[in-house]
Amino acid sequence: MNTNTSHGAAQLAPEIDKQSWAEQEAARMVAAKQRYLVSLWFWRLVVIAALLGIWQVAADTGLVNKFFISSPQDIGRFLVENLGETKFWEDAWITVQETLWGFGIAGILGVVVAFVLVQSRMLREVLDPILSFLNSLPRVAFAPLFVAFFGLGMMSKIVLAFSLCFFIVLNGALTGLGSIDPDLRLLTRQLGASRLEYFTKLVIPNALPSIFAALRLSLIYGFLAVVVGEMIGSNRGLGQQIAYYSGVLRTDAVFALLFVLGLIATFAVELLRKIENYLLRWQ
Repeated sequence: MNTNTSHGAAQLAPEIDKQSWAEQEAARMVAAKQRYLVSLWFWRLVVIAALLGIWQVAADTGLVNKFFISSPQDIGRFLVENLGETKFWEDAWITVQETLWGFGIAGILGVVVAFVLVQSRMLREVLDPILSFLNSLPRVAFAPLFVAFFGLGMMSKIVLAFSLCFFIVLNGALTGLGSIDPDLRLLTRQLGASRLEYFTKLVIPNALPSIFAALRLSLIYGFLAVVVGEMIGSNRGLGQQIAYYSGVLRTDAVFALLFVLGLIATFAVELLRKIENYLLRWQ
């Protein structure tokens, strides 16, 4: 009895050692990744602090004209004075809503239209020159027309954001859907996969990276379109505030608002990246 027990323990010992080694290796990898992230953020903050310091010194010593580019100190003072104001956050929320509506509608329709076009070569060849022509138009130049037609409210900015985002998503989705290996297509058909399985198991997973890359880019352009639309004609939004402060030559306020917009856009893009990483965690 004791002999059998000893023999079993001897057999389990290598397995325990392997498991212990794997756990230690995983812990080392986690620690190394944490050290890398700490180092990365440290140097990012160092670079940002250095740039802000150079900017402040240049403004204080007169190397640059504070009237035109302000200074980090003045910009920070404006933010401290206004971040507690309700109107500031209401305008920020208006800008975010307009962007998300335009981006969201463009994202859905862009992917749907791409799926339709890849199903019919004839339809794609018929519409390709028309879509290329529409995509080549400088849609930002239509902002005054959209404001005149849809008014000063949110709709004109949503339409403008949609017009910029749609073609970015469409082209990205077409690229992703058209990049599937023909051998994989043939293999799935030979294995007897249904049309639904073909799309859910092969087409969509392979197209998602290109689609998400297009979505991230279109989201940035969506913010750009909304801010331009608000500057041209709006009674709300951060773009309207930028237009107002530009008119009264408050460059500190303009830079502060641009800084806030940059933070909002960066947060939105990073959130989209997190969603992409979660959906593509199998890769």
